[in-house]
Amino acid sequence: MNGTLFLSTWLPQAAANHAEGFDPPMRLLIGAAIIALVFFVGVAATMVMSFRRRDESARGDAGAALPRGLMFAWLLAAAGLGALALGAGFTGWVGRATAPFAATEVAVSAGHDGWTFDYGDEATSDTLHVPVGEPIKLILHSDDVLHDLSIPAFRVGQVARPDRETEAWFTADRPGVYPLVSRIYGGESWPSMCTVVVAENDVDFDAWLASISDIFTGRTLPEVGELLYTRHGCAACHSLDGTTLIGPSFVNVYGHEFDTADGARITADDAYIRESILDPNVSVIAGFQPVMTPYAGVLGDREIEALTEWLKTLSDRGGADGAQEVE
Repeated sequence: MNGTLFLSTWLPQAAANHAEGFDPPMRLLIGAAIIALVFFVGVAATMVMSFRRRDESARGDAGAALPRGLMFAWLLAAAGLGALALGAGFTGWVGRATAPFAATEVAVSAGHDGWTFDYGDEATSDTLHVPVGEPIKLILHSDDVLHDLSIPAFRVGQVARPDRETEAWFTADRPGVYPLVSRIYGGESWPSMCTVVVAENDVDFDAWLASISDIFTGRTLPEVGELLYTRHGCAACHSLDGTTLIGPSFVNVYGHEFDTADGARITADDAYIRESILDPNVSVIAGFQPVMTPYAGVLGDREIEALTEWLKTLSDRGGADGAQEVE
């Protein structure tokens, strides 16, 4: 029987190297389980039909204890089945336990908003892209509760924990788009934990990686600004719904006047936004503490311009600048 057909009800067609150490033991154990099920159901049915009581006069004495030899044989069979399972899957488990030294690392963050895959140099995505034929090492961490990264076509499953990092690795051996899901229920946002893995050739992967590394490609300035707001964790201090947190809400900031802690009156124009990003503790709005981290050397002129254009879209005095797509 073809192995792919045999497992079609249980697993999708394999698309990564781990299937070599996973599918044969899976077929073996399923086959052993079917044989055991048929045998014991058959024995039970035969005994029921042969020894059932036909009438009350056929009631016999209480049965004697099972022979020790039969009990020993039963335990030996169970132990043998366990040893068979261990031996069949051990080689595959060892192969999945440690990633190759030269594997490409991708940092994976799981949270109620979904998955984030970080390739370094601020290149992040909500889908996992991998080059075919190259080992990929996933370093997982959860931002809240337990989540599970499961890629059935790659025979990969690993828990993302909030208290420590976990690892998984694979080598995709055929191009395609494959589901990536979480098998652990993590609350009402659980459906957002479904995404895909895109396995592609080296040329397509390099082109995709270059496109996400340049956040300005294919995005308007306000879209880049919103992306920077998310990437740099600004939501921890600045809300988008008017709620006051550690810092003022970004709603209706641009173009409005504010009193500073030292008694001055400022207008949140382009120059003030730039100063607040590069040296935020020079002019602190009254009622807030000078605790913001300076972003001098972190954000450049284009990033600051993008953030400014995005803040304009959140203000009733922002105008309509920045709506064009950046080339």
